[in-house]
Amino acid sequence: MSGFDANWLHQREPFDLAARSGTLAAQFCAAVASSANGPLRIIDLAAGAGANFRALAPLLHGDQDWRLVDHDPVLLDAQQAQIARWATGQGWSCHALEGGLSVDTGSARWRVRGHLLDLAQSLEQLELAGFDGVTTTAFLDLVSAAWLDRLGALLAHARRPLLATLTVDGQRDWLPRLPADKFIHDAFLRHQSGDKGFGASLGSAATACLADRLTAHGYLVRTARSDWHIGADQRDMLLKMVEESLAVACATEPTASPLFAKWADERTAQIASRQLLLTVGHLDLLALPPA
Repeated sequence: MSGFDANWLHQREPFDLAARSGTLAAQFCAAVASSANGPLRIIDLAAGAGANFRALAPLLHGDQDWRLVDHDPVLLDAQQAQIARWATGQGWSCHALEGGLSVDTGSARWRVRGHLLDLAQSLEQLELAGFDGVTTTAFLDLVSAAWLDRLGALLAHARRPLLATLTVDGQRDWLPRLPADKFIHDAFLRHQSGDKGFGASLGSAATACLADRLTAHGYLVRTARSDWHIGADQRDMLLKMVEESLAVACATEPTASPLFAKWADERTAQIASRQLLLTVGHLDLLALPPA
C-alpha cells in the first residue's frame, strides 16, 4: 500500500534518487548477488510506480526478475507505463510479457511484473524465501509496530536482505525560519501517527523500530541519512511541500487554520523571491541476515 498518487510519486522521484544512500544500495546489491543462483530476484513492497526498480536495477548486474507489489491497480498500471518510458529513454528495448514487461539493456534482461496485494491484510501471502532480496521505499513510516513485527518475522524466516529507503524521520528544516514553524511541525507529527490502514502509524520512529526488531532476529542493521535538500530554484517542489504542510496542519488543528494560512502566504512569497530552502529528513536502512 503506497497511499500516494502517480503524479506525486513522479514529482518526488528525482529528490529520492539524489537522496538515497549509495553506500547502503551498493552493500544491498552485493548481498543479493552473493546468494543468487540465476537471475537476481527482487520483491519490492508498496512499489508505487516502480521507483525502486528504476533506482536499483542498473546497480544490480546481470539478469533480474522483479515483483512490484502494491494495493492500487492504478499505480500498477502506472508502473508499466513509467518503466517503459524510462527504459526507452535509456535506449533499451522494452516489450510486454504476461503480467509485466521485459527490458533488454543489451547486456542483461530484466523482467518486471506487478502484483496486486493489500499488504495490510495479506502480507503473509508473500513467499519472501522465493526472492534474493526485499526492498521498499517511502513506506515504513505509514505502518504500525504490529505490522513491523509481522514483516520482521517473515524476513527472519526467509533470511533475506532488506533495503528500506527514504523513511521519513520527522525532521523538516525551513530556512529562513518563521515562528509558526513549530506549530506546523507539531501538526505534521500528530498527523504522522494516525492510522494509514495498518494501525497507528509509527511515523518518525519506524526506522528505529524496525532496526530493533531485525537486530533481535540476528540481522546486521545499518542506517544512513537520505535527506531531501530542496533548493530555492526548485519552486514547484517547494510549493507542493507548503501546500501539503498547510493541508495537514489545518486538518489536524482546524481552529488554528488562520495562523497556518498566514504561514503559507509568507512561505509562498519567499518561494516567489527565491529565498526559501527546505530540508526534509529521511533514513535508509539496510538489514543483512545472519550468516
